[in-house]
Amino acid sequence: MSHALPSLPDPNAARMSLLPPYLLGRINALNDELRAQGVDVIDLGMGNPVDPVQDEVLAAMREALTKVENHRYSQAKGILPLKEAFARHYARHYAVELDPKEEIIATIGSKEAFSHLMLGMLGPGDSCVVPTPAFTIHMYAPIIAGASAIGVYLREEQPGAGLLEDIRRTFETVRPRPKLLVLNFPHNPTAKTVDLGFYEEAVAMARHFGFWVLNDFAYGHSCFGGYKAPSILQVKGAKDLAVETFTMSKPYNMAGWRVGFLAGSRKLVDILGRIKGYFDYGIFQCIQLSAIQALDHGDGFIKRQAQLYERRLDALLDGLKAAGWKKTIRNRATMFSWQPVPDAPKVKGLNAVDFCMTLARETGVSFVPGSGFGAEGEGYLRMALVAPEARIGEACARIGKFLRS
Repeated sequence: MSHALPSLPDPNAARMSLLPPYLLGRINALNDELRAQGVDVIDLGMGNPVDPVQDEVLAAMREALTKVENHRYSQAKGILPLKEAFARHYARHYAVELDPKEEIIATIGSKEAFSHLMLGMLGPGDSCVVPTPAFTIHMYAPIIAGASAIGVYLREEQPGAGLLEDIRRTFETVRPRPKLLVLNFPHNPTAKTVDLGFYEEAVAMARHFGFWVLNDFAYGHSCFGGYKAPSILQVKGAKDLAVETFTMSKPYNMAGWRVGFLAGSRKLVDILGRIKGYFDYGIFQCIQLSAIQALDHGDGFIKRQAQLYERRLDALLDGLKAAGWKKTIRNRATMFSWQPVPDAPKVKGLNAVDFCMTLARETGVSFVPGSGFGAEGEGYLRMALVAPEARIGEACARIGKFLRS
């Protein structure tokens, strides 16, 4: 006997129609298909660290796991010793004084901090300003919250007066005035960087027009070539109107551990704390205790990790040039390289998505098309420095054969 299903409503909320297909998922599906065919895929797409975690952090985890009290629900805002360790970290690296109880909250990665803060700050009728191309969640977390995201194009090789002027013009002309400015330097996906003067201007502008600022500082420690990324919280008075997210994923290779922070304005930290309580019970306490070890004793480790990314960048740029990639861009931060689609007869007329798909199918080398981060990224590729130098060299050799064929 057949049982007809009742007529059910569309299970999708209206907001789901606002979200485009996740391009990285399409790239990963192709990689899986190629692997199933026996292809040796060199995946330089997702920024997923492949290097080991500090031995001392693993030792701290093993010890914490033996204590039964660490397996209970923890504090949603993070245990105080972890927040105190984070405050010491910022004081040591940026000369920024933070109140662990009022100005810091521990989060399940910086992506969770950003997304839930958008739910707490924005709603229908609100808007925020985001430099583009942009990391996907920076554009779509506000949209999921019911707000609008206004893109401001990152034109310069290194952002500066031009970007600040475009941001100023947006806040002068858009009505209702945007509530929030989202920054992300060092930048994902373009790897562009700023100096402290940029933040000083942004904070002064925020004070003048009356808006909040959120800086995603995920790559703050992934710097090289003599560059040290500033924290927006170094600006005098920034804590009145700004917050910054930080993650253990990139500098400490703790991506799967999901440890992040939001720090700065007490009002915004409080908003995130209030809304987080409805969504989760915080980070597994054993992980929090292990993260203290990393924050307090991992300064040498994060420096060595940044140097490792620099060596891989050197290998990539040398290999691309040898492959016939005529124009390359050298960056000084992040775990990515942002490069234009090559000017070669083999790929003439291909957009970024088609280039990446063709390259992956013919060579097994996988990048992310810049258009996956917004229309402004068309014509560029994001390459993750997540393979040993020898594998990067092999990838470039394959690319060379592909471009010359």
